[in-house]
Amino acid sequence: MNMYHYTMCGLDNVWLENGFEIVETAYGQGVSIHDVEGLHLAIATNIITRSKRLTGTEVRFLRKELNMSQSALAIALGVSENSVRGWEKSRTDISPPADRLLRLIYLSKVDGDHKALELINTIIQVDEELNNMTLVEENDSWSTKEAA
Repeated sequence: MNMYHYTMCGLDNVWLENGFEIVETAYGQGVSIHDVEGLHLAIATNIITRSKRLTGTEVRFLRKELNMSQSALAIALGVSENSVRGWEKSRTDISPPADRLLRLIYLSKVDGDHKALELINTIIQVDEELNNMTLVEENDSWSTKEAA
């Protein structure tokens, strides 16, 4: 059987040696992929463990696997949404710190590191809100007032 060029993930360099079947549908021939979730995990693991900088299509693939919007990813990485768009369209290269952090975010999700994911979600929530600090003095001591 010939290898299958798997482009449905948005990457141009993924070839499957097996794990797929050519099937007949009402519209002609189609391809059925076995365990798409496992396949995407294997693709992402390969991407994040390579030593070269992430490409734009790899950034987009990882963002989609994280189920994050461009805006949410930008906040998590501490960059502008335009930066994420630029990376994904390959107009600019991802910065080394953002590259490393994106890999860590994905790894935290896969490994089920709930503390890291909570921190990332907190960063996103805090950055989306007005980042004002309100302090109150009680009993001769200053503390941060919790938002209502």
